[in-house]
Amino acid sequence: MARTPEQKAADEALTAAIEHAMRVYFDDGDDPGLLMDYTVIAARGGIDDEGDRWTSVVTLTRDDNVPGYIQIGLLDSRLSYLRGSIRAPRDGDE
Repeated sequence: MARTPEQKAADEALTAAIEHAMRVYFDDGDDPGLLMDYTVIAARGGIDDEGDRWTSVVTLTRDDNVPGYIQIGLLDSRLSYLRGSIRAPRDGDE
């Protein structure tokens, strides 16, 4: 499906924001390489008129065009890292 001009602008802004965040958080002076793909998982929530909570989860990918197998690889890699960091002993733990 073709993206609207507004969607294209939003994709460009998201890519620029990710590039900026990566420079700010992870710049170690080495060549950062090129940002090839990304998958952003975002959630919003609220409370409806009856007082019930609701949640909506969306996935945003670079230019709405990252194949599923690459998304799975990105997510699986990060999940493995996060699971390892949760299980890793902390300072003072035995």
